[in-house]
Amino acid sequence: MRLELSLSSHRCFARRDSRSAVFAGLSLAALVVTPFTRAWAQRTLTVTARDTALDAAATVPAGLLNVKLVLKGKARRDLVVRRIPAGLAPEVFAKTAAGRPERFFQPWSFGGPMAPRDSVSDAIATVDLRPGRYALVSWEVDAAGRARPDRYLWRSFTAVAASVLIPARFPVADLMVKVRDSRIDVTGNTRTGSRLIQVENAGGRPHELIVGRLKPGKTLADAQHWTREKGEAPFVYIGGLTPISSSVTTQTRLVLQSGVHVVMCAMRGEHLKAPDNELGVIASFRVN
Repeated sequence: MRLELSLSSHRCFARRDSRSAVFAGLSLAALVVTPFTRAWAQRTLTVTARDTALDAAATVPAGLLNVKLVLKGKARRDLVVRRIPAGLAPEVFAKTAAGRPERFFQPWSFGGPMAPRDSVSDAIATVDLRPGRYALVSWEVDAAGRARPDRYLWRSFTAVAASVLIPARFPVADLMVKVRDSRIDVTGNTRTGSRLIQVENAGGRPHELIVGRLKPGKTLADAQHWTREKGEAPFVYIGGLTPISSSVTTQTRLVLQSGVHVVMCAMRGEHLKAPDNELGVIASFRVN
């Protein structure tokens, strides 16, 4: 009898310990997930672009960061996130953006949202920043999407190491785009709606990305031979990412409709005779 009572009590205590362990685990998970979710929701840097200034926070947590460009002025603008080299004053660094030379994007350019599509006032990109000093540079663009090299605004900010749990990886994207110096590779399945697009610059030079839906009767060849200087594009502009340095990965979210889409880089290298899309840095994909 004493043995049976002892065994019965042991089983009871074991069940209690088991339930306590499960409860403790769930409580710990809740404590971890809650700040993780809140941290991710709060990790958005909103950049308000007016005609004479950029408004944005002075500090952000390092790691994955959503950079949201909101247009409040009359001009259409794009946005680039660029790291400021150590030992260089932000105002001195900002002068190197004048003229928008290709070399400005060669080191530590994380890209950013291109000008929003027509009838939309904002665009977003997700970048991965290490602790350090950065600059937001916004160039004015014309109706054809050409940047006006000397019409730009800038603002510096600092990415600091965060004490809260932060996402360590990009979320899984619907479409993966790998840009090389001579071609673009596109993988993934796309459907209509809001879709996450991940862009990796696997080339040796800076590259941008333009995403557009081909107009009726237009082909990939039409887009390949289009340049910003030729005026109206053979596609409906959807959005894109500003120049990204080699080995950098960035994401953007765009709304896709049914049809054949093109992704391309239309930058013209300083030592190249034609823009990248004419040299083969272009691809297509279909949205069903």
